Amino acid sequence: MAETAATSDIRAKMRARAKDLSLVELWAIIADLETKQPKKNAEPYMWRWDDFYPLAQQAGKTVPIEESERRALLFTNPSYYPKPYMTATLYAGCSLYNPGEVAPVHRHSPNASRFVIQGDGGFTTIEGEKCMMNRGDLIITPQGTWHDHGNDGKEPVLWIDLLDLPLVETLSASRFEFDYFEEGSGSNSGERVKRHFQTVREKPDHSHNFYAAGGLRPAFGVHRRGTGVGTPMFVYRWHETVAALDRMRSYGGSPYDGVILEYVNPATGEAVVPTMAYHVQLLRPGEETGEHRHTASTAYFVIEGEGTTVIEGKEFAWGRNDVFAVPGWAWHRHVNKSAKNDAIFYAVSDAPTLKKLALYREERRIGGKVELVVG
Repeated sequence: MAETAATSDIRAKMRARAKDLSLVELWAIIADLETKQPKKNAEPYMWRWDDFYPLAQQAGKTVPIEESERRALLFTNPSYYPKPYMTATLYAGCSLYNPGEVAPVHRHSPNASRFVIQGDGGFTTIEGEKCMMNRGDLIITPQGTWHDHGNDGKEPVLWIDLLDLPLVETLSASRFEFDYFEEGSGSNSGERVKRHFQTVREKPDHSHNFYAAGGLRPAFGVHRRGTGVGTPMFVYRWHETVAALDRMRSYGGSPYDGVILEYVNPATGEAVVPTMAYHVQLLRPGEETGEHRHTASTAYFVIEGEGTTVIEGKEFAWGRNDVFAVPGWAWHRHVNKSAKNDAIFYAVSDAPTLKKLALYREERRIGGKVELVVG
């Protein structure tokens, strides 16, 4: 029906009145809502070690830990800047702690993790277990677990923090707590005493002692730690991870991700936390993967090697310690450029969230044709 001058005037007044009433006309925005493909709100992006490491070093020398209690540079996707979001659901940063520095105990509703880049004196104490860190170790702090960080070594330590904070904020469920109490001792025995740091209560390497024997789970003890839901194994050691990758290198692996292993909750076999999946990926010398895309977004950290990842037709060249983001529904493939050396990724995605909501979809390009996979 052709719009006349009279109806145009009526609709303009209607639009103004709707705005006053906080109403939006569907017919005006329907093209933005009813899309044939998922929207790409984040963009593919890379943060290079040679760029962010010098800034982290400068921060370590000029920004006192007391200023924010945790010194970190946050990987912010240009599509969200200045919000500190890597993708719509993932938040990540690079933290640096100087020798002797500690961050006070706290807990929060977002799930969190640390992947160690550099240094061997760092630690996170989680629910009374002091988890010492070396390069490649993965430390998980599930939602609702009390934790504090520090550096007992002689050199600065750096790690990659990764949280589901944007997802939890979107759901209006983000909450941080800093008032930590323990039972007092001596003259304070029987009282609850506020503390800045946790007392170490568990045996050294408790997580490793309890859960690191694959296929065997202790039939005693409590496998839920903290008030949230997540893995009771807080430390995944790199030397065991790389040994597992080596055992798999003769297998075909995934056509799209190479030899890929998932860090899992040893008590359930599920993802380490309900909202995020943690993986390590091996690309053997000269290996090139097929191209696929999925509704899950993924953060990558390059542990070893050099190569490229092609995202939506754009080539991103990466090397050791580089970080990059692949947004949801972005076509991508990986290439190990070396004919002699392995390339290894640490990768975190929001796939468990999408699968729980029946929103996970994947498309693969095979022989020029696109194949749909429903998760």
